[in-house]
Amino acid sequence: MGKGEWKPGDPYPNTNINPSGSDEVRKMLKKSFEPLSHRGLRAYEFIEWIGYALGLSWFKKPAIDEKSWKHLYENFDFSKFYEFPSDYFSLFLAENGQSGVADYFPTPLHITIFMNKILECDNETSSLIDTVWEPCLGTGAMTLPSKSLNLVGADLNPLMVRAAAIQAFFYKPSMLYVPRPVIGIHADPDQLKINRYFEFNTDTRIFNGNSLLGEFTCPESIFIEDSEFVEVYFGVLDLEKHEIYQYENELEKPWNTLDKETQIKIVQAMAREIQPQSVLTNPPFNMKLPSFEKERIEEIHRRNKAFLENRNSKKRLSLFKSIEEEVEEKINIAASDNQKLGKDQLMFVF
Repeated sequence: MGKGEWKPGDPYPNTNINPSGSDEVRKMLKKSFEPLSHRGLRAYEFIEWIGYALGLSWFKKPAIDEKSWKHLYENFDFSKFYEFPSDYFSLFLAENGQSGVADYFPTPLHITIFMNKILECDNETSSLIDTVWEPCLGTGAMTLPSKSLNLVGADLNPLMVRAAAIQAFFYKPSMLYVPRPVIGIHADPDQLKINRYFEFNTDTRIFNGNSLLGEFTCPESIFIEDSEFVEVYFGVLDLEKHEIYQYENELEKPWNTLDKETQIKIVQAMAREIQPQSVLTNPPFNMKLPSFEKERIEEIHRRNKAFLENRNSKKRLSLFKSIEEEVEEKINIAASDNQKLGKDQLMFVF
């Protein structure tokens, strides 16, 4: 990141994740948390303390008593996570109040390691630079074994997102903190143009929000305390939230007639339309789609129709046509009652 460029053959950050983990870490977590739970504190406050201690802007100083704070300071050992890399928070949260919440049943690491190995079979360079999208991130079990330097993850549950950010701090720094495009990973090294998804509104790639709608929030600066939270759209259903539509008139003009600032804004907007090369997830297929969520999708569908009707007089560039067809397909499937999985069950379309 310091030199802003990565070439095939260059070293890259990678942590070998152990599928079984270490009893030493699990005992340390239990010893740290149990006294807190006896005082009525939840797993949320425990995770909040860890993230705050690491200085991540997802977290605020937790409201815990002085005795609990002193206990954590004396018993929680961050170095153990580096010594024995694994996915510790999936099991911890499943055992401490999150199992069954939004159908949270963590995928075992030996399975996620195998799934990532499959992605790495075809081309070693591609496995490092392809955008890998995990729309049901949980605590990061799917992404922790990945070699990709271009990971993007999101979850509906704020606690899961926070736990994933902590584990990314330990094992996936290239996912937690991405302040600028890196040539060779996010951008083409020859033409110096963005050729893979890159988010320009924030310096992290871990988002909180609804992957069905493609609407998320996250801190603007992951290491700034009380950082402003910004909106992020990735595969968003609402056409009005596709920034590229703001530049329809400019895109009809010769490129060399546009000023440099406008060119940069257009490239940024177009980069947000690049789809991930891989989607790696274990979504909650047996979770029912709430009626309010279905109504929201139907409302977006109505808004999209009105949006397109207002654009009838505009020239339909192929870029916009492909966006509109893709959104329409997702809405039709997400809002359909005729799904093989059963009426009103969730269906993710990528």
